[in-house]
Amino acid sequence: MKNKDFDLEEKDIYKLFNGIKFEESEITDMKEEVSTVQKERIKKNLNKKIKSKRNLKKLKYTPAVAAIGLACLVGIGTISPTFAENIPVLKSIIQALNDDKGEYDKYSQIINSSITDNGITLTINEVIADESKLMIGYTIKSNKKITDLAISGPGSSLQINGEDFYGIGGRIGGRTEDRIDDYTYVVSEEWDISLLKPWKKLDLDLKFNEVTGVKGKWDFAFSVSKEEISRNSTIFTPNKKLDFPDSAVTVDKVVFSPIGTYISLSGKHKEKKSTPHNIFDYDYWLAFDDKGTQLIPNGIGGGGSNGLDFNSQMSYTKVKDIPKYLTIIPCKITPSGGGGVSDDGTPITVETKKSNEISKPIDGVYPIELPQGKLGKLIIKEIKTDNNKTTVTFTAEGKAPYLQATSLYIKNDSGKMIDSKDDNIRRDEQKPNEFTMEFEALDANKKYHIGTNDFDNFELREDLKFKIDLN
Repeated sequence: MKNKDFDLEEKDIYKLFNGIKFEESEITDMKEEVSTVQKERIKKNLNKKIKSKRNLKKLKYTPAVAAIGLACLVGIGTISPTFAENIPVLKSIIQALNDDKGEYDKYSQIINSSITDNGITLTINEVIADESKLMIGYTIKSNKKITDLAISGPGSSLQINGEDFYGIGGRIGGRTEDRIDDYTYVVSEEWDISLLKPWKKLDLDLKFNEVTGVKGKWDFAFSVSKEEISRNSTIFTPNKKLDFPDSAVTVDKVVFSPIGTYISLSGKHKEKKSTPHNIFDYDYWLAFDDKGTQLIPNGIGGGGSNGLDFNSQMSYTKVKDIPKYLTIIPCKITPSGGGGVSDDGTPITVETKKSNEISKPIDGVYPIELPQGKLGKLIIKEIKTDNNKTTVTFTAEGKAPYLQATSLYIKNDSGKMIDSKDDNIRRDEQKPNEFTMEFEALDANKKYHIGTNDFDNFELREDLKFKIDLN
């Protein structure tokens, strides 16, 4: 994220945190229908490294898998009037922290409610909700330097319309944050609410009991209406039946919202799975519009209740125009690591497979081609350093261009990743296979390699490809 979003200067890179603090009891005491292995996967993902391999000025927490019946609570915020002169925010924090073409600024509803306890002021600034996600923007202001941006709440920290969010199908979302100064952070928090009842208005009770390592009481009650954003959303119910190798799947709903695109589905395993490691087989979907442009993925959620039935939602960023149809290629990603121990001490093993790094020296001669196995290749057209940044211009050729583009990195001669300037890969709107990515400025006197991976742990099932008609 660029500092112009907040009209502020950022003169240093702040610490990249490796995990999110949470109370284990919040996970262990979930509803019985959430399987033990799903709990373990949730615990593991809550403590996983931040998604990016590089230190970022904007941090985004995106747990990869979420079971039905669990919500990960962390707030979101914008600017409290109390601190307005210290934090001259020019637009919605949710908009600034989520640079994915969503119209957050237009549809967010202003709250600006502040509570101070034990030297920490937490301000809920704005909220927005559509058919599938709830987002809250908030600001954290401390009277001491913030060294650990851990935020946690009790097990029943979020209620929606008087019901415990865990009990009505809440799923883990993501958190994006940015440092304003040593004492102030702004945060955007997201929850998957696709399984909620179709309420037009959400009355929210949001409670925090620990912020930046300081215990206290920050209890908020506020509401958000979905009516305006619903009027400007388009929903299709294709009821498309699919037969996968290990499961039968139905595409129930496709939603085009001003803040996102969602594919909701339900299904049944052909054989009961007591400890499923995936929501279902081939639970990662590449989606393309009617012009062949890949939709930008934004997350996957879902889970099962009895070893047979499951549901899931594929989330993508907002599209400019609603296509006539979507083309879907189901895929399976085998994790590079995993496993653990269940509640009763039984070891949990997970199939793993590592991809291989492919890199070449940056020597000023272009193009540089980086093969990506069966998916295709990246073609580096130019690497230019000026204005304290290095910009890489490149093309992704292959079966999943945006996915391929996300794997680009630069390392120095000792193998250390070079920090990206932000967490965004910029895609050319007119030429969607062409991208730019910005890194911290490279030293002309040092040697570097630019690289990617061969996606060897990525199984792309073109034989299962199907079309979702939108009419």
